[in-house]
Amino acid sequence: MSATPLQVLTRPFAIEPVTNIMLPDGIFDNAIYNLRIACHYTNMSGATLNNVTIYLESVGDPGIVPVAKTFHFASIPAGAAVLVMWDANFKNATPGKRLVSFVAKADGFDSRRTIQQIFVSQTRFDSASNTYTCSIEEGVLTMSNISAIVQNPKWGKDREGKCECPPDFGPWIPTGVTLAWSPNPAYSGMHAELPFSDPWWKVLAIIVAVIAAIVAIVAAVMGAGTASFGVSGTFEETDPSIDCCTPDVDAGPEKEFTVAGVASVVATVALGVALSDEADPFWRGQAHTLPRADELTVGEKVVAKWKLPDAPNAGKAYTADVEWTYTRFTTGKTYEYSVRETQTNIHLSDGVELETPVTVGLGEPLWIRAKFMRTEGKFFKGTDLYAFALLRSPGGLTFVVPLTDDGLGFDPGANDGVYAGSLDIKKAMRRLLQYRLDPRGLWRVYAFAQDVNLTKPGTPPEIAAQHIGGFFVASAVSITFDPTLPCPLTAQGSITVV
Repeated sequence: MSATPLQVLTRPFAIEPVTNIMLPDGIFDNAIYNLRIACHYTNMSGATLNNVTIYLESVGDPGIVPVAKTFHFASIPAGAAVLVMWDANFKNATPGKRLVSFVAKADGFDSRRTIQQIFVSQTRFDSASNTYTCSIEEGVLTMSNISAIVQNPKWGKDREGKCECPPDFGPWIPTGVTLAWSPNPAYSGMHAELPFSDPWWKVLAIIVAVIAAIVAIVAAVMGAGTASFGVSGTFEETDPSIDCCTPDVDAGPEKEFTVAGVASVVATVALGVALSDEADPFWRGQAHTLPRADELTVGEKVVAKWKLPDAPNAGKAYTADVEWTYTRFTTGKTYEYSVRETQTNIHLSDGVELETPVTVGLGEPLWIRAKFMRTEGKFFKGTDLYAFALLRSPGGLTFVVPLTDDGLGFDPGANDGVYAGSLDIKKAMRRLLQYRLDPRGLWRVYAFAQDVNLTKPGTPPEIAAQHIGGFFVASAVSITFDPTLPCPLTAQGSITVV
């Protein structure tokens, strides 16, 4: 028999299970011990595959310990990609590129093994120097002198009482930073080897910023010993401050921490926008500071400051007015190159079209269908996104529902731009009953989506680096610099259970 025509076509990505967010560009960082290894498995044939099983066979690093789990699908439509993920402990993971082996089998076919790489980094915080370091095989990136717009400690609810807010864990929006790169080894010529031979150096900086922003959230839920550091650095605070309203104390921890994590990621990735997508300051600085043939580059530094005229909201074309200076340190001399420019977020969306039933009977599933709009009337589809919804019960408990465009369940067709999911209210009832909550009444729906890095393995590094994933293109969370609009979380739909 021939091998099952199911394959993982693009790099697996990291999901943080407390906040449910994808880490920047899907990179795994061992600062947070427990992560999920997620991937899209695609039916490469022109026919439906039946009685499918998928499991993670092994990881090429004994320091990464996955939890065994086999996924079963009654059928997978032709061309459809299903989302699967495994919990794993990364506490002792070694930084670098690691191979992961997956196995799939369908009726009428032999098993097929797919091997893909994952990228692992190691972020640490030094409280004495107030610096973060991110280590990989190609070198070490150090982040210091962070300036940021910090959440306003003055909280208040809007006049109509409609706003719902995350807990006081952030967010903070970087507006300046010093980044120092120590290559391993020192190198000759114009350009250093790119991190992981794939993303820009700025992606490591985004990882550091996101890890620093969400580590307190993870610790608050999971307790001590769930991350390699439990404190965040101090910032030079800049104006304006961020306004948030009073959190809903009855909303349940799942929603609160997910929302806090989303807000933190949306805010901190403004650093990535400021440092540009096409080529970051390190690459551009290297191109303008060619050393002599007899010199080795032993260190590099970027000092950047930027202003945000508008709040950095997901999917919006907000701008950053940036000034940065790149310095190259060689065995012979020091070189500098400076830039002043305006950068614009290119991870755009025109919003979400959400479809839900108006009412459902008690015991019936609560389903959601979402269309995440690109610009100019186009839609994201299939593996373009990692998407999920939060469903908040009338009593305040919240449930996470994955949204996929795979033609299964309540999704009308694979790759048609409709991302669908559902909550089995019968299973949810067990948890609701623990808190003596009635499922009947109004359920609120919040939809979120992050873009996925779909770069094919083997793409030349300079081209691969121009494709970055993990940016939120749709979010129920908004950030505002306007104190008259303190409403960071708004439901996009609702379902009434009767």
